[in-house]
Amino acid sequence: MGAAVVAAGAGLGIGWLLWAGPDDAAAGTDLHSATADAAGTCRAWHRVPALSGIYSDDDKASEAYYHRAAAAAALAHSAALLDHRHDALDKALQDITRRLQTYDVKGAGAVAAHEKVSTLCAGPLG
Repeated sequence: MGAAVVAAGAGLGIGWLLWAGPDDAAAGTDLHSATADAAGTCRAWHRVPALSGIYSDDDKASEAYYHRAAAAAALAHSAALLDHRHDALDKALQDITRRLQTYDVKGAGAVAAHEKVSTLCAGPLG
């Protein structure tokens, strides 16, 4: 399932970047734009209200949050590969990916993991 999550996330993230408008903060004109990938990470992440909603009774919302988190993780990894200033964001989203794979999305640790990514996204991205 892990490879499928990364593939789905990468596909969603890349698709979003391709269709982002030129005035969009995350629209990069350079294929190597780590900052655009980091901005895309955070745009997707801001639409994941809480990890506990990912495996909820609302199947459609749960699946949407799951794919947004996976897309954010894929873009964060891309950003970190291109620019090590994004390593902390990538590492925080690797923790999210691990939590998704092990269904560890409730409790204080999950809340802290969500807040860590949100805090990183609130700062300068590059």
